[in-house]
Amino acid sequence: MITLVGVGVVLFFGSLIQRVTGMGLALVASPFLVLLLGSVTGVQTLQVVGLGVCLASAITLWPDVNIRLAALLLVSSCIGLVPGTLIARSLPAGWLGILIGTVTLAALASTVLLRKSSLFVGARGTGVAGALSGFMNVTAGVGGPPIVIYANSIDWDYREYLATVQLYFAGLNVLSLLARGVPDLATAGWGVVAGSSVAGLIIGNHLSATINESIAKKAVFAIACIGSLATVVQGASNL
Repeated sequence: MITLVGVGVVLFFGSLIQRVTGMGLALVASPFLVLLLGSVTGVQTLQVVGLGVCLASAITLWPDVNIRLAALLLVSSCIGLVPGTLIARSLPAGWLGILIGTVTLAALASTVLLRKSSLFVGARGTGVAGALSGFMNVTAGVGGPPIVIYANSIDWDYREYLATVQLYFAGLNVLSLLARGVPDLATAGWGVVAGSSVAGLIIGNHLSATINESIAKKAVFAIACIGSLATVVQGASNL
């Protein structure tokens, strides 16, 4: 019961922050879901939630979606999905927890320290961004930061970027779930996952005009750092 409440709280605030700032669901929820549900089920649950949230957003923003670029990124993501899946399946739980926490911390650092990079420009940049995103998503459920850096590096129009990445992440989460499987949750667990995520999106939609986006993003960073460090510590203690 306590675990279900924790999962509900994490997904509620993650979805709310996602709606307010356009980011944060994976960064906030991934480490805490791993702490609550384990390294495999936690990431799988996040991918299911991410699929639903991103698909709904993609449908809403469909006129601005660049289908060609979404497809190129999705194809490129397969380069990282394959080794990421092999690593995630072969690592013991303790080491996988350390990997997830470390990947999330690296993702957080990259969004702060690496705003733009020539590595993410041109056809090569599309391939690199997709591959890194695929690897990080299938191992830790956090595939967004490489795409953010890619968008900054090519000066991607914000409206098109926001719409296109929703379709991309919906597809990426489908591929990740096909590679790692769906979470083994009880009926009550599925109810909590769906209800808390929808509630977070709805309330976030009402609060988006009143919450300070800058403060919200700083809160995302701080909370995600704490959760990631806790995941690394828990993984190390399980070795």
